[in-house]
Amino acid sequence: MGYDTYLEIGDKCTFMWRKHASELPRMLFSFDSLQIKRKEDCEDGNNQYAVKFCSTVEKSLEVLSTSGLGWSAAVSAYATIRVQRGQASGALMADLHSKGLAWTQVQEELERFRNGSPELDLLQLGALMKKQMDADSDSIILLEDLADYETPPHAFSDVFRAYEEADKYSLDLKCEILRAVESLTYLKRDAPLLAWPLIICILLKILPGDTPIEFDLSDDAAEFSMTDTKEDARSYAAEYWEDSGKALAGTAQSLARLFGVLSSFDGALSEEYWAARSVELLDRLHKLNEDPGSYTTKMRGDALEGLVESLLRMEGAGLTVIEKNFRTTEEEIDLLLSNNLREPFWASQGSPLMLIECKNWKKKVGVPELRVFESKLRDRGALCRIGIFVSLSGFAKTFLERLKTFQADGGIIFAVDGDDLAQIVNSKQKMTDWLRESGLKRALGG
Repeated sequence: MGYDTYLEIGDKCTFMWRKHASELPRMLFSFDSLQIKRKEDCEDGNNQYAVKFCSTVEKSLEVLSTSGLGWSAAVSAYATIRVQRGQASGALMADLHSKGLAWTQVQEELERFRNGSPELDLLQLGALMKKQMDADSDSIILLEDLADYETPPHAFSDVFRAYEEADKYSLDLKCEILRAVESLTYLKRDAPLLAWPLIICILLKILPGDTPIEFDLSDDAAEFSMTDTKEDARSYAAEYWEDSGKALAGTAQSLARLFGVLSSFDGALSEEYWAARSVELLDRLHKLNEDPGSYTTKMRGDALEGLVESLLRMEGAGLTVIEKNFRTTEEEIDLLLSNNLREPFWASQGSPLMLIECKNWKKKVGVPELRVFESKLRDRGALCRIGIFVSLSGFAKTFLERLKTFQADGGIIFAVDGDDLAQIVNSKQKMTDWLRESGLKRALGG
């Protein structure tokens, strides 16, 4: 490959890749941010062009969010891998003892620290990174070796340096910074492809939205003799975009597997991850529907199914997605669930399986679609007595009036519209709790 490529944030060269054009910065840009301009300092009068992707912090955060790697995802992923009893807690213990506090006071402070919010840790770390950038520091904590996979990071040295830097800039909550640095250093070591967008997101979150971001590919393009004309330069950029996209597709599979591992933990960590992920997916769903001409019907349908699946995964072991888009010779089921909910209301329904139908249509769903869904449930007899019909645009009055008729067969169908989904996501409520209260009233004709 070519010579050097650079990623600049503000007026600082934040990353430099020697002899190759990394695919990682692509996560921060859209293709329409490409800028091709004639260089003013060309030798021998050649018409050479600079090839750059130019954006701002605000736009890059939007691109990350659309990819599912925005701030909410960063906080939830960090919450899952956060080190609770490491060097940071040891440093806090030492500080508390040095102040001569009573043991009960030490215990109270340790408990406060352990219960501190993950978002607070990351915001404090971001504040330190910004202080270093403003001071034009030669190296920003966690960034200096983020693109260097050959040199494994060392948690002890990173934490020690973070303590010195936090003390240098007189920052409060030093131990929260240390905890974030320690946890993310281990992540850099074990999963660098996830660490890169996560750590970048922390830095961008704390910077002004209009801060410029620039990825300069000019040297790499020149190495391939692709800067003599504007057409050559654009052709190079298009090839880079396609190749880096393929590379990131492989990365995305790795990230999905890792997120799957993170979300498989029992307890509150799993619920917190999927709650934050649902916020990201709801935002993406709205953006797809705001510009329907740019996206296929399948993409919009998949986005709705992805959001519903994310909400269901907040239930933990209570509900398991057996298969998405389950097909038989006669029909397709959007989401097929195994029902292990133990609450008396759900257990009394006697429904080992649940079916979910999702419609991301412009118009309201009517009785014909309800009849089809009813037949899918009846075909499965005693195995499936519970159905959930999700329609982003809502339901016709006749649809809602007919819901009661299915109960005569001993089953129940819940109707969930777009406003309901937004309420569930924004309140971080479990879907089963909403169904048992508001959803049940609607199903009964209320």
